[in-house]
Amino acid sequence: MAKSNRRKFIIGTAGILGTTVLGTWLLRRPILRQLMKGDFNPELLTSAPGEEDYCILTVQQTEGPFFFPSPARSDIREDRKGKELQLKFQIVNHPDCTPVEGANVEIWHCDAEGTYSGYPEEITHDEWASAMFLLNNSETMDDKMHVNPVNENKFLRGRQQSDSNGEVAFTTIFPGWYVGRVPHIHVKITTRENREVLSQFYFDTNLCDEIYTSIEPYSQYGKCPLKIENDGVLASTENAFGLMFSIAPNENQVLSTVTKIGIVNS
Repeated sequence: MAKSNRRKFIIGTAGILGTTVLGTWLLRRPILRQLMKGDFNPELLTSAPGEEDYCILTVQQTEGPFFFPSPARSDIREDRKGKELQLKFQIVNHPDCTPVEGANVEIWHCDAEGTYSGYPEEITHDEWASAMFLLNNSETMDDKMHVNPVNENKFLRGRQQSDSNGEVAFTTIFPGWYVGRVPHIHVKITTRENREVLSQFYFDTNLCDEIYTSIEPYSQYGKCPLKIENDGVLASTENAFGLMFSIAPNENQVLSTVTKIGIVNS
């Protein structure tokens, strides 16, 4: 295996697993610790198309270990506290940018304190607890790692079908961060023809820092210690063109974004 591919494999594994016993073992060895460092170029993470006329093919990324089917709904907050975030997605064919009607659009992300619904709170900011939980509860199939949920919570998970304009909208909160990753939201799209996009969308670091240092409950943990260039999932991807949310306050001063997702035309 070439050096660059070996580095991407190791970094990708670390990113998918979060922090594991394997990752802890690797980090204690100087040569492997160097390989474990993310080598992603932040310039390759660019803003997603919004309401502009153009579209791009959305880059695929890993599903991650914390996926399970979401309930059909647009407001996914339940009882979670945090900064409100309005998300609108438009699903379009690439390269002609025509809307995709009837696609199943599913999103999931952690809460303001870094917890995914269905999984223990204790693993979010404790590297060793995270390692032990993943080691003891994960299973791998087709090179994908998955962890079955341990409770019935489903906050910050939802799915909808795209309308005739290819659009869906969700009301959620700005996600927090947890060990091993930069802040992100997972998106999974499946069309009627079983075409699929599986990816993750990211946030501007300055916006994250502002929210994480000034608003409860984010501020109890402060800024995310991991930088974009060191994120394992991003480092295992050749590029992340179009995977950065463009977020701004709407007329009601609520953070909002319109994100166009391109899926290869059948």
